[in-house]
Amino acid sequence: MNPDAIALIVDEPIAGHFYWVLQKQDGSDCRPVDAAPGPMPSYGAAMMAGIAALQRRADARGCTDGSAAPTVTVRIDPRQDFGPATIH
Repeated sequence: MNPDAIALIVDEPIAGHFYWVLQKQDGSDCRPVDAAPGPMPSYGAAMMAGIAALQRRADARGCTDGSAAPTVTVRIDPRQDFGPATIH
């Protein structure tokens, strides 16, 4: 396991209120390092906002030695329903 890895979790503590949380492994525990300031209307919206937060963290880390900036990778649960695939 990469000690610098950060997981993006989307939680729905109240029906229809989705929050993203960035968590870092700290020994055998996970600790939050960033979270949504308020609820989002859908799982997809919370996931996209969380991905943007991950990217901002990666961009802020940057690299001063001339190497490439860190890459954000995302794993999305294929069982999660993102809603209709059509745009009206």
